[in-house]
Parts: sequence; C-alpha cells; structure tokens
Amino acid sequence: MKLKETLRGYDFIRILLILWLISSFFVLFSLSRIDWIVHKELYNFGLRFSTDWAVPYWISLRVIYVWIAVPSALSAIFLGLDFWRKLNNRKPASEPKPKPILKQKELQPSKNNHMLVSCPSCKKIFRKPMVMLDFSSGKPRLVNVCPYCNAILGKATEEPSETIQVREPDREVIP
Repeated sequence: MKLKETLRGYDFIRILLILWLISSFFVLFSLSRIDWIVHKELYNFGLRFSTDWAVPYWISLRVIYVWIAVPSALSAIFLGLDFWRKLNNRKPASEPKPKPILKQKELQPSKNNHMLVSCPSCKKIFRKPMVMLDFSSGKPRLVNVCPYCNAILGKATEEPSETIQVREPDREVIP
C-alpha cells in the first residue's frame, strides 16, 4: 500500500528524474567511449581522416549531446530547487504544546477584565454571552444566552424584577 501511495505522489516524479539523470550520465559516458574509439583506436586500424565522414559524425554527436544535456540540466535544476525549498521550509522538531482547555471550575479573568463563561450544555467557553429578550413568562425579561447552542445561562429563581419597557426608535414608550 505504501508503494502505491509513493508511485501516485510527488515522490514518483523525483524518482523518475533521478533515474533520468543517472541514465543520462551512462549515455554520456558511452558516447565518450564511442568517440574515443573513432578518434584513437580506428586510426590504428587504417582509418583515414576525411571531412566527408567526420562532419556528419561530429554533427550527430553534438546533437545527441544537446538532446541529453538539456533535459538533464532541467531535471537537475528542478531537483535542486525542490531540495532547496525543502531545506527552507523545515519546521522545528518540537511540536507546540496544546493549550489546555479551561474547565468550568478553572475560569479566570482575562487581561481585559472580561470573565470567561462556560456553557453547561455545550461546554464551550466564550467571553460574552448573547443577551436576548425572553417572552416565555408573562413579562419580557433579558436573559443571557450561549452564542453556540442558544441555551439560557444562569437561570435564577423567580425574583421580583422591574418591568422592561420595549420601545421602537423615535416613538412613544409602550408599557
């Protein structure tokens, strides 16, 4: 399974480029051996120099060198840049410590003098509850509500409260 993941991923391209570079070095070595045989060994067997055979041989040899050298150079540049990018993107070996989740008993005031509130229903922690009007009892009253699950926070016992007046902007007060 690991082999399949490697062959499908970006590592497969790197492997192909490295194999291409290795094979191109072998081809260049083989061409240099053929050139050595033509220019050194064959003269010992009676080969006479002539531009009739030398010019097409040199052109063919140089074209082969170009067709091997250009992709090899591009592959080497790609692998070099990829290696350089990996070196620059290294992260420190130590992982950051996870922040502890504050439990309901561990609530502490923050730097801005705001209290942290923990919802008893969803257990999420937040700084400010939403304030809503509760019309469930006969008179409307303001209640604090969890912004995540809309649970009413801090239900107090029935205590005498003042009548809340609701008014619309630029209109009379409606009792």
